[in-house]
Amino acid sequence: MKKVDRRLYSRLKAEAAARRKTVGELFNEAVSVWLASQRRTDIERERNLEVYLDIRKELAKHPGEYFVIVKGAFKGRFPTLREAFTVVRENKTTKALVLRAQASGEWLGGSLEA
Repeated sequence: MKKVDRRLYSRLKAEAAARRKTVGELFNEAVSVWLASQRRTDIERERNLEVYLDIRKELAKHPGEYFVIVKGAFKGRFPTLREAFTVVRENKTTKALVLRAQASGEWLGGSLEA
């Protein structure tokens, strides 16, 4: 394989030998786990977006406040970014959507990755 880190490959090869498996078998297992984790992440991102679309009119009624969406659920609105991030941390998520309505009608938001 091109551009494979030699040290990682050596570690994988040693692990395969210790487990009496081939490098290909361990590689396939690792890729399967990684792909499954990516699907879970994408599902969470999509659920967060669906919730945002459901509540976006409500956000406009509270300019300057921070809205938190985590794991496909609206977690509340908060006066400070610090309070919003506390909720994100408490929910131990890999994805979150933190939004703030501006008086000008512009939106600030993003996906936070831990």
